[in-house]
Amino acid sequence: MKIIAPTPEILDQFNRDGFLVLPGILSPAEVATLRAGLERVFAQHSPEADVFRMQEIWRPKLFEHGEEFEALIDHPGIAQFVDAVLGDDCHLIAETGLRTLPGKTISFWHLDDSCRFPIPEGVTLDPRIPMPTYVINMNYYLCDVDDELGPTQFIPGSHRAGRSPRPSDNDANGNPTWEGRTMVGSAGPAGTLVLWNDQTWHRGGPNLSNGRIRWVVQTPFARRMMAQRFWPHVNYHMPEAVIARANPRRRRLLGFHAPGAYG
Repeated sequence: MKIIAPTPEILDQFNRDGFLVLPGILSPAEVATLRAGLERVFAQHSPEADVFRMQEIWRPKLFEHGEEFEALIDHPGIAQFVDAVLGDDCHLIAETGLRTLPGKTISFWHLDDSCRFPIPEGVTLDPRIPMPTYVINMNYYLCDVDDELGPTQFIPGSHRAGRSPRPSDNDANGNPTWEGRTMVGSAGPAGTLVLWNDQTWHRGGPNLSNGRIRWVVQTPFARRMMAQRFWPHVNYHMPEAVIARANPRRRRLLGFHAPGAYG
């Protein structure tokens, strides 16, 4: 297991590019345990996936399905980095399993959620100003992800665009560019963590393999001001066993905050 400290160099890279590819965050034993758990979860029918019409590809709230997923919430390999970027009162907003079958992908270029820092047309953000990060999305690879299997693809620096990608941004290959920077993939071995500012333009690369499946656990974290996305939201009640097993840091990441502004 590798521990990523929030050094000035890695924070500068994240703020400049809008994403990081970090091999070795999960140990082989962790990968094997999480992969078996995710296969078990996908073998079961999910009523929530029916609601979102994503039965084939998506499973939410993995912390309800096994202690291996609970342990990923406060994984020590990335804990310091998350708090350094989002603050020590940040929290988990989702924990999702993704299964990408051959021929499938989330192929359109997009931001996650809404554009949070719009920049007027013709205005360029001063390079001395880092783009604020409100959400860090994270993909843990539970299998070797090469270019054929469909790694997440990014446009470096595009989190500073202050808008969604447009057709006019596209190069000759149909992929957007931003300030001369073109598409970069995030291939890596099992145990790799790929994380990004959720305003960075990205998409899932297509699974072009002959029969292989891409297995990913996704754990987005956000500043406290951002709502958690545990469907059905206001009516959601977290299992008491998950709460009882949580250490103090995990409890905070699950949403048990000290009093703050507005309550």
